[in-house]
Amino acid sequence: MTACPRTDWLSPSLLAAPDGSSAAYELKFLVPEATARDVEAWADDRLARDPHADPARGGMYRVTSVYFDTRGYDVLRKSPGFEEQKYRVRRYGAEPTAHLERKSKSGGRVWKVRAAVPLARLAAGWPDGWFADEIGGRGLAPVCRVGYDRCAFVGRGPHGGLRLTLDRGVVGVPADDPLPHAVADAMPLLPGQVVVEFKFPVALPALFKEAIEDLRLAPSGVSKYRRCAAAAGFGPGDRADA
Repeated sequence: MTACPRTDWLSPSLLAAPDGSSAAYELKFLVPEATARDVEAWADDRLARDPHADPARGGMYRVTSVYFDTRGYDVLRKSPGFEEQKYRVRRYGAEPTAHLERKSKSGGRVWKVRAAVPLARLAAGWPDGWFADEIGGRGLAPVCRVGYDRCAFVGRGPHGGLRLTLDRGVVGVPADDPLPHAVADAMPLLPGQVVVEFKFPVALPALFKEAIEDLRLAPSGVSKYRRCAAAAGFGPGDRADA
C-alpha cells in the first residue's frame, strides 16, 4: 500500500494532548525473523506504511534511545516508587531533535509525556522544565543507549488510530551522557529476534486479533532497556524482561 499522509493515522501513543501527554495500549511479541517477515507481509496487505519511513533504508527508520536509572538501578530492580515509570531521550533517524519522555505503564496501558528540544540545546545542558526537574528529583542519570531499525505501519480502527511496529537489529551500550548519538561497537541484545508491537487506543481491535490468530503470535514481555542493562552486567539476566 502507499504511504499514508494523514496524521490522525499515526500512533495513538504519539497523538499527544496539548500538555504533551498521551495514552495507548501496547501489546508486544518477540518473534524470529521468519515470523517477522510474515507479519510484515500481513501488514502490507492491510495497513499503510508509516509516512516517516526512509525509502533509502528499505522503508525503515533508525531509533536511538538513552535510558535513565539511579546509581542503585532502582528502575531496573523495580524498587518501590520506580516500578511503573521509565525516562528516556529518543531520536528518530538523523533529525536534529531530541524527544524527552516519561513512560508509565499500568494494566497494559501506557501513558507518555514528551517534549521536543533541539539536540544542540540538549548538548549545552538540560533545558528547564518538567523532565530536568523529575530526573533530578529522582536521582536519575543516563545508563544505557539502545538503537534499532524500525519498520512501522499505520491504520484506523473503530476507536481511532492503530500502529504496528517491527524493531530489528536491537543493540545497546552503556551510556554516560544523555545525547542519543548513533550506537557504535554495540552489544546485540536480541540476536535473530524481532520485537513486534501492536498499539491501539481502547480494546484490542479485530484486525489485530486476526493477526494473532492467523500468524499464531504469543504475547511476550520484552524490555530493550532491561536487556541492555542485563547485557552490561547491571542486573540479573534472568529478570531481563520482568
